[in-house]
Amino acid sequence: MKKSPRLNQMNRPGVILAGVVISALGAMVYNLLPLFLGTVQDSRSLSDSSVGILGSGFFAGFTLTSLTAWFWIRRYSWRIVGFGTIPIAAAALLSVGLTESYLLMTIEIAIAGGAFSVFYSIGTKVIGDTSQAARWYGLKIACEAALGVALLLILPGAVIQRWGFSGLVVAMVAVLVMLSPLLAGLPAQGIKVEGPVTKEDEFVVVRTLRVALWLGLAAVLIYLFSTTMIWAFIERIAHDAGFDAVVTGHVLSLSLILAVGGSMAAMVLSKRYGLSLPLAFAALLLLVSLVLLGESGSITGYTMAICLFSFSFGLGLPYTVSVVADLDIDGRFVVLTVPAMGIGIMLAPALGGMLIGYGGHNAMLVAGAVSVLTALSLDLLALRLGWSPINSQAGKTID
Repeated sequence: MKKSPRLNQMNRPGVILAGVVISALGAMVYNLLPLFLGTVQDSRSLSDSSVGILGSGFFAGFTLTSLTAWFWIRRYSWRIVGFGTIPIAAAALLSVGLTESYLLMTIEIAIAGGAFSVFYSIGTKVIGDTSQAARWYGLKIACEAALGVALLLILPGAVIQRWGFSGLVVAMVAVLVMLSPLLAGLPAQGIKVEGPVTKEDEFVVVRTLRVALWLGLAAVLIYLFSTTMIWAFIERIAHDAGFDAVVTGHVLSLSLILAVGGSMAAMVLSKRYGLSLPLAFAALLLLVSLVLLGESGSITGYTMAICLFSFSFGLGLPYTVSVVADLDIDGRFVVLTVPAMGIGIMLAPALGGMLIGYGGHNAMLVAGAVSVLTALSLDLLALRLGWSPINSQAGKTID
């Protein structure tokens, strides 16, 4: 059973703020991915496939490190681990900016991915230990996108035009250092939000909820794969269409404002309409955005398409993660959403680059649409399986 909000020390504003900030830092590279990959491609004269593999290298390190969180997330001080990872992340990013060798750059960016994964794992667990995880996941994702909005608005004109890719990574490190004092609110440890499962309930948990949990985790993976594949190359779509780079950067920042709006909508709505209806609505909007993106021939059409894409992504992601949080009655599985995200994100740039090389941007958009529908189907099946006596005893509302 979850603890009463009054008794749960993880509900303190300072703890939630620290969890949100460390998550935003962990997601910074992801939210800057189109700008990051586009800038490094221009700076190093890389092909679409090569820059896609470079992006996947970051998320390979992200995923491998997040898989270890199952073992250390409850054993070591989150505050010490968080602050100790900051210099590793900063050094790895700076090395990427200074390196000309493609192989060495891929290794360095994988190390950076591992460091940023530590930030994101801690933030996910902090929010997961609160009494209103679905609500605060919406705030968390909104703040992640808000940081991306600010950087996408500022960096193209103020930094990249003058200093290029090296200036971009230095600016990212500066943001990391400036926001790090806010991590002081991190608790040393979290709490185990659920009581132990009794032998009487063991069959239900193992045979029903475990299946539902893995389906939910698969949905997280596929959802992030589909949206990341589009997001990674959305700047290249504008570039190939001949749109001005600075204007495109401003459009991307505007789209992230819509992503913030989507996540804030998820925070306000919480579970007022259950989980199935918001998930289906977000998936429908995503599909419409991909159709519009495939047919956009002007900067106006492009802007409408990616703003709708970002809003639907911001709305759908908190609910997709909340499916796992709702089914996770003993509090051990929600941290696995981070490696699930990492695997989807890791595969997306490389496969997206290959699809573009094979069939152009439309091939990538079709693959993204199929993936969105698959993720929605898995989530709905997971929620259906989640109806069980153990959920009734825990006082949960699955849908």
